Amino acid sequence: MLKTDTQQPNRLILDQIHGKPIPPISASTDEEITLGRSPDCTTQMSNRYVSRKHVLMKWSKDRWLLHDLESRSGTYLNTIRMEKGEEVQLHNGDLIQIGPWKFLVRLGEPDEELDPEMIEEIDRVPEGETGDEVPTLIRTVNGRYETNMDLLLQLKSDETVNREMGWGIFVDRYGPIICGFARNAGLPSSEADDIMQTVLFNFFRVADRFEYDPSKGRFRGYLKRITLNAIRQRYRKKQEGNLDTFGMEAAEDPRDDLEAAFDREWAEHLLSEAMTEARPKFEPKTWEAFELYGRRGMSCEKVAQRLNMSQEAVRHAKSRVMRAVRQIVIRIRAEEL
Repeated sequence: MLKTDTQQPNRLILDQIHGKPIPPISASTDEEITLGRSPDCTTQMSNRYVSRKHVLMKWSKDRWLLHDLESRSGTYLNTIRMEKGEEVQLHNGDLIQIGPWKFLVRLGEPDEELDPEMIEEIDRVPEGETGDEVPTLIRTVNGRYETNMDLLLQLKSDETVNREMGWGIFVDRYGPIICGFARNAGLPSSEADDIMQTVLFNFFRVADRFEYDPSKGRFRGYLKRITLNAIRQRYRKKQEGNLDTFGMEAAEDPRDDLEAAFDREWAEHLLSEAMTEARPKFEPKTWEAFELYGRRGMSCEKVAQRLNMSQEAVRHAKSRVMRAVRQIVIRIRAEEL
């Protein structure tokens, strides 16, 4: 995986996030990628759950397409099983699973030009500093459908009530991402919680001076950078104090692996939010058909027997829910800072 690849417009890169290590996978728009067990594939993946020619990825009509090649065990896009022979457009941040391998899709995004002075200011907020302005960790779902820009405006508000509300939504939205990422970096749950509180509190303290400019990098980029810095600072302090750093070696990984791990955590949280939002829109039986057939990989015939539905009805249920989830994912991504 080379960082320079991401600077080429429309280049497709698959960041491997699970499975036995295989050579880096990337392609420009005049190339195609085929994955499968066959040595004729551009990348060979030896596993009994992978078909000889499992999937094809190609550039067509100004977009990248993922085409399942009638695979036996199926291809999962954003945790949902594709139909045999189905072709779907890929988006930046999609998750693909083929057998035991999982990949994060990157589509030629240039490196973000984050403001180094703002990052430094957030990082150097004194540890352990308290006062009346320290926010309470409030969990709320009241702001789930507010735009992210409204959230930042609330964090910049001078009115205590509005600022507290903004902080609650902020924690509810970004706290799980930071905690999950910190745990994956090797921190125990208690320390992952500490990292979350440190990162969010530090950002809260400078929110009134934070000027969001999409041309200089998205908010997600700042959150990723200061979270990585917080974990690395903790790792170094443990080293200096001769404390146990078992499992935290990932914090000093010079490659892009830790960056990809954060992006994976972000993508998985986004998918979880989309599923949560979509579920109330469907009858319980429709949702169960989707879960069993679309996510757990149970055969259509078995699902039909279990739920007393026709196989056509099972496929229709899966298709309806899948379309709804994909639309929600697209909308949430569009709203992202």
